[in-house]
Amino acid sequence: MPVWQVIGDSFHAYSAYWMRKELVAGGEAHVLVVGKQGAVVDFRCSLAVGGSRSVQGKFRFQRDASEGLLNDKSTNFTSYHFFCQVSRDFGQPESVSFTDITSIRSPVKIRLHHLKRASGSTDAKAAAATAPSPARLPATVCVDLVGFNMTSGFGRNENALLQFFLIHQALGIEHFLVYNYDELPENIIRVLDRTNIHLYALPFNFPFLLNNATASRVRELIQTDCLLRNVNQASFTILLQPNEVFYPNSRFAADRSQNSLQQQLRHFSADTARFELATFAVCFDELKKLLLDNIQYDPECKAPYKMLLDRLDLPPTQLLASTAHVELSLSTGFVHRYVDCARVGADGLHDWRNGVRKDFMDHINSLRNEVDLLI
Repeated sequence: MPVWQVIGDSFHAYSAYWMRKELVAGGEAHVLVVGKQGAVVDFRCSLAVGGSRSVQGKFRFQRDASEGLLNDKSTNFTSYHFFCQVSRDFGQPESVSFTDITSIRSPVKIRLHHLKRASGSTDAKAAAATAPSPARLPATVCVDLVGFNMTSGFGRNENALLQFFLIHQALGIEHFLVYNYDELPENIIRVLDRTNIHLYALPFNFPFLLNNATASRVRELIQTDCLLRNVNQASFTILLQPNEVFYPNSRFAADRSQNSLQQQLRHFSADTARFELATFAVCFDELKKLLLDNIQYDPECKAPYKMLLDRLDLPPTQLLASTAHVELSLSTGFVHRYVDCARVGADGLHDWRNGVRKDFMDHINSLRNEVDLLI
């Protein structure tokens, strides 16, 4: 279970992932880190192999791509990617340790998650290291309770929160990675325990101040961790807050059947790792039993970030480096972001159903009826 842990006087690490190199020997640990702004980055690193053996690695780091000006006055932290690299095969490491040279602290150990290689190998040792794993899930949802206001009207409405999970389950998604899990109401957890929905608790004891100025950067951290955590597990993943519901025109299917969403997206280039979804700011009415009965949206209320569906077919390094994305048409899918419409733009409210094709609307009504039976 990940937590932010101190790895130096001014640095904290959240999660660590091991990736073996494809064409040459060795590999590297990739660690998500935040540090006090302006702190000197000077570390040594090592990898624990076979229990008691420690192998010295080559340390390097880079600032996260989301970082702007180094002297940004709105925040007091910087996001980093720490790497610990070895150029020989010593076996599969169990953990990575960092020593902050500036403080002469003892090494701090972080357990490694292992990311499989993107392609097979004829090398016997490599084949053993990348033994066949269980079939990947069609899709997962990472749930962001870090940036979401649980005291909002939607957050206090347990019926609405429950529908977030049930609608996505009806679409074929049964696995949810919940960041800041402790914020999820106990009643919701108890109800979901009686279903086939699987919740994974991910604490997020962020060590620096969270505010509006840092929200987008913290979301980027969660997005990166979500992506890496799902590489071995799922074909697709998406990061959503509980008031954001993904409505594709077909379901995810474990067998990749002809009409599944996975099959539809196969006609895009294999190098396309991200799909941007249109987002509608739908007015949330607490008096309506079902979320899909909220039919009006404010076209002038824009989402604070792009909504991206990640396809996890590429190697992790390429997934992280990829910034390009394809915009999906409204006929393929969209996201409803349920909001308070106390202040409406000059253009007034519109009916989101007017832009949906009949066959897509029939699919949405089918989802609505399924959820209605469960609520």
